[in-house]
Amino acid sequence: MNAIRVIHPYKQLGVWVFDDEKGGLVQEPFVSGADVIIDRMVAGIPNADEDFALIFSGRPFP
Repeated sequence: MNAIRVIHPYKQLGVWVFDDEKGGLVQEPFVSGADVIIDRMVAGIPNADEDFALIFSGRPFP
C-alpha cells in the first residue's frame, strides 16, 4: 500500500477544505488548527487558496 497521499486543498467561503473521491468527501473542512498551518505553509504561494497539492503520509516518506 502506498504510504504517500495527495490532496488538493482550496478555500471555500474563507475556509480550507478538500475533496476525496475515494472517501466520499466533498468540501471537507480542516479542523484542529490544520487550517492555520495551511495558511502559514502557503503564505508565499500565489493563488494557493484556489488549489495546490498537499503531499502527506502517516508514516515517514520512503
